Amino acid sequence: MTTLASFPEELLERILAHTVIAPPAPHSRAPWHQGNASTKDTRSRMAPLLVCRAFHRIALPFFYHTLVLHSPRQSAALLAALCAQPDLARGVRVLVLPSPSANDAAVLSMLPKLLVLDVTLPSNAEDADDLTRAVRDLRSLQELSVRKAAGTYLSQPAPRAMLDALSSAVLASPQLTSTALSFPLSGDPALATLTAALAAAPALHTLRTPLPAMWAHAYAEVAANPALERRRATFTSFSGPASQPRPILPTALFLRAARPHARLSELIRAGTHLAAGGWRGRSATVGGATA
Repeated sequence: MTTLASFPEELLERILAHTVIAPPAPHSRAPWHQGNASTKDTRSRMAPLLVCRAFHRIALPFFYHTLVLHSPRQSAALLAALCAQPDLARGVRVLVLPSPSANDAAVLSMLPKLLVLDVTLPSNAEDADDLTRAVRDLRSLQELSVRKAAGTYLSQPAPRAMLDALSSAVLASPQLTSTALSFPLSGDPALATLTAALAAAPALHTLRTPLPAMWAHAYAEVAANPALERRRATFTSFSGPASQPRPILPTALFLRAARPHARLSELIRAGTHLAAGGWRGRSATVGGATA
């Protein structure tokens, strides 16, 4: 009788990867529920590692493929595990930091092959110092998601320092192809360096942000990036980087103002689902004229 343990190791790797790799998005429930939900999810993912030695050897790297750190305590425990087994750090590809802390700086410094970073802007300036230095050293990012909590303002020192650090990471990561922001770009000075970095990112092909209420020249600046030629940029309205975009009305004020910018309009049409008949037609009239 054929058993799971008798399957070819390549097939076992694919099966175990689906059961052991953590979902990348932070848990959507309230903070006081996160601990229990996170613990239950971790125990479920650990179960295959306890089946036998072969399963443990195959699945262990997958267990560290995607890391979601909700608290300084989790970060400290992970750091201890990576220091005890440095080889595990080379298997980390995705890091999600819903509540960044100073402990995350040491974790980041041990992840030379990190491909995806999903970070919420910190609100504590003391925690941000070491963390921003570690972010500046990232060189291999392919995807970046930046979130902002409801009570956090871009003008605060910690978020601004993190945005500057992320800008450096964008410029230092030649393979960065996708960026998602949970807040719209604007003329806020705190976003100037990030806007400039996205406009110069050599491999960028997808930008996802909520739709701003009013015109922001930052979008035209990013749209001028030559890497976006014949690529897809999405400027739409959604609740966060991990959320699904929703159709938007072509008569929105931002789109009315964007209409004269041919390159930006092209990218919006290429990557955004416009409701009410799309960009063309009577219901899609923008600025009093149809496309």
